[in-house]
Amino acid sequence: MAWWVLELITDVVLIAALLVLGPLIKRYGRSYAADVFRANPRTGKSYIVLMDVAYYLIFAAYILFSMRFEPDASWGGTVGPEQLRAETVRLGGMLLLMGILHGANVLSLPIVGRLLGMSQRMQVDAGPSENT
Repeated sequence: MAWWVLELITDVVLIAALLVLGPLIKRYGRSYAADVFRANPRTGKSYIVLMDVAYYLIFAAYILFSMRFEPDASWGGTVGPEQLRAETVRLGGMLLLMGILHGANVLSLPIVGRLLGMSQRMQVDAGPSENT
């Protein structure tokens, strides 16, 4: 098989992983975000939309940055172990990036929710300001 065939297969798998895993993570994350942003559900929905856009931009950039348009110097004209290793590292890198970003979001979401909730309570406790 020519080197570019495996490259093309890897790019398709990366895009498929993005299109399958992204919505899957989002589907299961909605209830978590609803719990965190229970005091202000609109903020939670907006936060999820913004994070989705950021994730897709990051993953699309990873795919574009890791694409190759010519074979590496250590590769031959056909697929060999060096190219297989390189493509496996690309797939693993994408999955690792998804996992790290998702984990960071899961850990930071309660902090963001609490800070926004505190801010909202402070505004309610302060009441309307009177300028007379």
